[in-house]
Amino acid sequence: MKKIPALAAVLALLVFASGCATRNTSSGGKETTVLGGAVTVATDSFQPVTPATLNADTSKIAGKTGPSGKKVSILWGLVTLHDY
Repeated sequence: MKKIPALAAVLALLVFASGCATRNTSSGGKETTVLGGAVTVATDSFQPVTPATLNADTSKIAGKTGPSGKKVSILWGLVTLHDY
């Protein structure tokens, strides 16, 4: 029973130690990485999505009127949501 609080403490330490980073992309947008790359949010990123990801085009789901160029990658690129 004492392993659960210890595991929770280790996971919390990893989350706080992983940090986040923001960089400017070549297309003029910004890319922010959180939790050591587990979540990546990019703006003005009209880059093609890699074939090794589960891809969802949110502009078709929500019916938005124009591409915003936002892309969210979850679990190091396993799932990618984009609007372009």
